[in-house]
Amino acid sequence: MTTGFRDNLYQFLSDHINAYGMSPSFREITEAMGISPRSKSFITRSLRTLEKEGKLILEKKGRRLLIKISNKQLQLLGRISAGSPIEAIEDRQFIDINQLFSGEDRCALTVKGASMIDEGILDGDMIIYKKSEIAKEGQIVVVLIDQHHATLKRISYKIKDMITLIPANLELKPRVYVPERVSVQGVYIGLVRTHV
Repeated sequence: MTTGFRDNLYQFLSDHINAYGMSPSFREITEAMGISPRSKSFITRSLRTLEKEGKLILEKKGRRLLIKISNKQLQLLGRISAGSPIEAIEDRQFIDINQLFSGEDRCALTVKGASMIDEGILDGDMIIYKKSEIAKEGQIVVVLIDQHHATLKRISYKIKDMITLIPANLELKPRVYVPERVSVQGVYIGLVRTHV
């Protein structure tokens, strides 16, 4: 089951539900996806995966499986200044929160401490990261030190045969480790902060 197939399936379901106000039947799905009507279990597995990714909501009603699109979208209305005032420009778009923050390779952690405050990452923020065992020079990463202590820092390989973890707080100093002590867990992609 490929990601490409799931993406195409999700697009078909979204278009169908928007057009007809109801979920398609299994026969309509198999016809649209160009696969055998006998592939019911394959379609079911694909739907369950999309549900785990937060893109669908599946409900059973009698013998029929109802599919709802999880509309995790935010309306982007334009720009606002945090410095000198700027002209208000309305530019209506929609941001797909699913693509930003959901997926099998996305995880979240709550930040404790102030080591990344100069990057705008504050104590209590929830950071979103993409699972990965490798990271590029200068990326903000989630790492394990000595397979025990987790931390969020900017990574650097500029010192030969060493890994430097750099905080974003002038009161703290970078720390240098031999590679064997550092295990990259993921790459930072964004954060969620609430004030309610």
